[in-house]
Amino acid sequence: MQSIKSAFLFFTLLASPLFAEAPFKAADGLFDTSDLKSLGLKTIKGKHTQLYFATEDGYKFCHHPNLVEYRGRLYCMWSNGKMSEDKPGQRILYCNTADGKHWTKPTELANDKDGKGICVASGFRVVGEQLIAFYTVTGGTNFNPATALVARTSKDGQSWSQPKRITSGFFIEAPRPIHATQLLLGGEFVGDSRSTKRARLLYTSDASGMSGWKESTIQIANPKNFGYSEPSFFTQSDKTLVVTLRNYSVFLYGSRSTDGGKTWSNPTQTNFPDTTARTSAGNLPDGTAYLINNSLPKRLERGLLSIALSKDGKTFDRAFVLRNEPTKKRYDGEHKRDGWQYPNATIWKGKFYVAYSINKEDVAITQIELSELVE
Repeated sequence: MQSIKSAFLFFTLLASPLFAEAPFKAADGLFDTSDLKSLGLKTIKGKHTQLYFATEDGYKFCHHPNLVEYRGRLYCMWSNGKMSEDKPGQRILYCNTADGKHWTKPTELANDKDGKGICVASGFRVVGEQLIAFYTVTGGTNFNPATALVARTSKDGQSWSQPKRITSGFFIEAPRPIHATQLLLGGEFVGDSRSTKRARLLYTSDASGMSGWKESTIQIANPKNFGYSEPSFFTQSDKTLVVTLRNYSVFLYGSRSTDGGKTWSNPTQTNFPDTTARTSAGNLPDGTAYLINNSLPKRLERGLLSIALSKDGKTFDRAFVLRNEPTKKRYDGEHKRDGWQYPNATIWKGKFYVAYSINKEDVAITQIELSELVE
């Protein structure tokens, strides 16, 4: 009876005028919220590979995976902590593959202040022959005023420059191109600014993302509805940019920009279910928008990871389960929880790859044929 009541309330909300001006939506009936195992979705065909498996004698926390192609190889980085999330000694690991099956042994990319600081993986950017690794260095806590994005560069994917500070804020996704001459970066305000602000969006015409960042204008009406906003982006068929925003409502918020990310509409609650976690959004080669998230409409329930698809980026009318097998953490740790979480996706050698953490202690990747995603 309770599940019937919950489903009735959910679909009542979907029909509410509240969502009328949202920049994107889930099609009516796309998600069956009376089915908390699969939401009524089929599981997409994919090949799963584990990149890191926590052991008793090693580091037991993994999170924030990020992917990129460099010199014909696929690279993945992630945050790697001793036991708990974002605690002293947390470092950045990375590995790579030439075939998507066999990965190099994870190697340390950054370990701030000899294991006393906290590093959070923020992703890669490739410019010409240069691989740029971004990560956040916190000031002891994630929203400390000293928390900032830094970057290291490499000409071979093995040897790295000294870190360079890029900008203030907390970031878990690297700068992304939104057109030929501009990058967009999304993260969190830190310090005193968090009393009135949440998402920090920036843009630059510097192809490397190492300089020239200017702050976008976005105003969240009620910051208390948001903890981490964890922005991700996709483009609609009319070239409008859309940012997805995490919040406490069990529905994603969205905002749109028609001037290349300089100004954004007031974030609006959508009808797209979200458990309060990181989302990975983007576009396939044919322009189809994708949105990967934990779509169970229950806060912090991350037992199901799904991908939704939209031809126009306005109505998501197809969706599949990526992972929903039962999984349980093996080691305790602050803020750790069960499930498939914090996805990041890219296209490499004509295939779609999604990296994610498992129970915040392991890292895996799923390879999907593009033909499974494109109608």
